[in-house]
Amino acid sequence: MLRPASVLAAVAALFSLPLSAHALESGPKGPLPLFDLQRLRLDPGALGSLVVGTGRTLAPGQLRVGLNYHYEQLPMHFQTRWEPGEGTGLVENKMTAHLTLGYGVLSWLEVGAELPFILMQGGKPTLEYAPPKTGGLATPWLSARAAVLRQSLGAPINVALEMTAGLPVGSRTAQAYEDYAWHPRLQLGYVGEGFQVGGEAGVFLRKRQDLRPVSYSEGDILGNELRFGATVTSRGGEVTRGEVSVLAGVPLQGGQVGAELLIAIRRHALSSLDLYVMGGPGVGAGLDTPTFRFVAGLSWATSKVD
Repeated sequence: MLRPASVLAAVAALFSLPLSAHALESGPKGPLPLFDLQRLRLDPGALGSLVVGTGRTLAPGQLRVGLNYHYEQLPMHFQTRWEPGEGTGLVENKMTAHLTLGYGVLSWLEVGAELPFILMQGGKPTLEYAPPKTGGLATPWLSARAAVLRQSLGAPINVALEMTAGLPVGSRTAQAYEDYAWHPRLQLGYVGEGFQVGGEAGVFLRKRQDLRPVSYSEGDILGNELRFGATVTSRGGEVTRGEVSVLAGVPLQGGQVGAELLIAIRRHALSSLDLYVMGGPGVGAGLDTPTFRFVAGLSWATSKVD
């Protein structure tokens, strides 16, 4: 027979365990700390890769406009280790439309812009926090890329410097706002016979946000981080080509590493019109790394981009 003292000790031990991140779904719900949940930046010029710069710039006067549909599975969830598959989180499914514009100003200078708009998102309440509201303008991004070395002028590789900045006008209720966001980076690339390789490294600077009171996990911190990207692109086909890209983020102010593998197929439907799809898994326990993302889009350019 269980003694009353043993029962009381067991109950006390049970309530002393750390709370599950999804244990409480009742009671008052407060807003989350403000930050932009979206990690992915689409390359406005898309010279070689849809997401990784390769050190090249659009030709002078060349304009590229892209319209993209973007789906993310579990882009905001709390876990202590990587566990692919379905689950629950403050944001479980998210759909975003992205408008991108790239323009070659000079032979060595390209400017770009990205305007994301959240179409829909939904998730489960976590402790005292409610999921972000559905829909709204996300952080717009402006970029400038300057080519330092160019193979077209006899250099062994392509090298460029790029600065991307986020404007603080995104929706606060849709979890799409940053007080400030800067992303300077160095881009390298090499165009060979039938292939292209590229890579970039930079620092993403933003306001530090501590979400440990939300998740009760020591790793759930967002802040400055090193960001890396690498890509391999096929250039053998005149109509259809593929690419494989890897993205990674290494936190500098606490937090957890996140990485993604993205595979894309691009088809030149017309000399000025491209159709493409891209998707792949997220790897790592970073709270803003989705378990899977998918992008489908089309782009129009004044002349063939790649």
